[in-house]
Amino acid sequence: MKVAVIGSGVSGLGASWLLNEYSEHEVHLYEVDSRPGGHANTVKFTPPGKKPEDGVYVDTGFIVFNPSTYPNFIKYLNLHAIKILPTEMTFSVSRDGGLFEWAGSNLMTIFCQPYRLIDPNMWRLIYDVLRFNACARSIITDNSDAELSIGEYMDREGYSDSFKDNYLIPMTACIWSTPPDKCALDFPARTLIQFLNNHHLLQITGKPSWLTLEGGSRVYVNKILSKLPKAQLHLSTPVQSVSQVGQGSVRLTTASGVTESYDHVIFACHSDTALSILQAGEGITEEEQRILSMFQWNRNEAVLHSDIELMPKSRLAWSCWNYLTQSVLDSQGKRKANSNQVSLTYGMNDLQHIPEAKYGPVLVTLNPPFEPREGTLAGRYRYDHPVLDAGAVRAQKLMRTIQRTRSISYAGAYLRYGFHEDGFASGLDAARHLIPREALPFEIDLDVDRKPPSAWAAAAFFALFEGTGMKNLVGFFGSWVLAVVGWCVWRVFGWGRQLRVELKVKQE
Repeated sequence: MKVAVIGSGVSGLGASWLLNEYSEHEVHLYEVDSRPGGHANTVKFTPPGKKPEDGVYVDTGFIVFNPSTYPNFIKYLNLHAIKILPTEMTFSVSRDGGLFEWAGSNLMTIFCQPYRLIDPNMWRLIYDVLRFNACARSIITDNSDAELSIGEYMDREGYSDSFKDNYLIPMTACIWSTPPDKCALDFPARTLIQFLNNHHLLQITGKPSWLTLEGGSRVYVNKILSKLPKAQLHLSTPVQSVSQVGQGSVRLTTASGVTESYDHVIFACHSDTALSILQAGEGITEEEQRILSMFQWNRNEAVLHSDIELMPKSRLAWSCWNYLTQSVLDSQGKRKANSNQVSLTYGMNDLQHIPEAKYGPVLVTLNPPFEPREGTLAGRYRYDHPVLDAGAVRAQKLMRTIQRTRSISYAGAYLRYGFHEDGFASGLDAARHLIPREALPFEIDLDVDRKPPSAWAAAAFFALFEGTGMKNLVGFFGSWVLAVVGWCVWRVFGWGRQLRVELKVKQE
């Protein structure tokens, strides 16, 4: 069988690897770019004033993964003895040029701005984070909440604006590299909470394990492509159209006018690209048109640099993920805590074990709010990420109606949660239907959703605390205590410390 794979991102690499090395099929991999790999993009960073040979390799797209939710990708890495290194995943928020900052590593980083110790909103944020982590898992098994958005869930459960603005919205925007206005309120609650549960991000105690690749993601990309015949790797070759020409035969035409016939085609590119290619060909069905058009995409620019102005002002708050945002006014003149663009700086020194003493700060900022200082810029890269809104979740469920019809399959991270494992597993799934099961190198695991662990004790505590009115009582007296302490601090230190105490007594 002659098979074409369109797209050399993680999905196309996974499909090509399985077909090329574990079947007799002739596999051709098409890529519009001159570089294969998609988000697996490792580049060389040269510190300012240094020679290129003094540089270090750093990832700018796919960076980290974890052992519990990347089963197929890790099986592949182990099969080829690709070296894995432990890393960490910490998170911070910096708003309005450092006026508000916090990080979640420990108490010192939570209160990296000491005057937040007497800020009632900060204590409410901490309370709601603990409550959310303890109670949110119940929505995974509650079928009555299947269509609930995260915004509706927040309102129903009475979560504070401080929690939404300073934790949940930044976290969601960072995870999916999606602007807050596209993911904040419309995002399906069950999908988000299931993902957080999968990645151990709802744990009250204990940190999940995170991993990175020694030498960067280019190592696994090169390993896969080294076994593919060079004549079957078509870089800088955009596919113009795909048409079915009879039973079990597909005609593929490139932008340069070259036409080839294949027995099967795997679209391992983005859904909008697949749709445009099918529209340019013959025979696209109404179902293909409708379902593929339900997915949306968001373009992001990743900037590699060494400008620490794109990190939190407080060094205590420096984390692996650093969310940068500005307060803005909406169309009605009301203050919004998060601008409609996701800006996130990855601290690559910690993420990929790059010594700061030797290479200086190595940073990758997604959609920087301002340009890095002159002399600190090392590279710019563009990546598209799926918008996993309610429409995308519905489309994912409908994809089975067009999969493997007309000798065409679809693969991509957008068919799941949008992450590297999702893309890799999707590529393997598309390929495994074309080869005997006994030829597979390992059992392909397509069920990565973890059952939520029992947190009944913590959930019961918060239910009791909320239901009996204890929260209002504690909040009332706690706010007065913080106000008194704040007044005393003001009397001693004055306004020079930029102390701002807000007394908000809210009966809920």
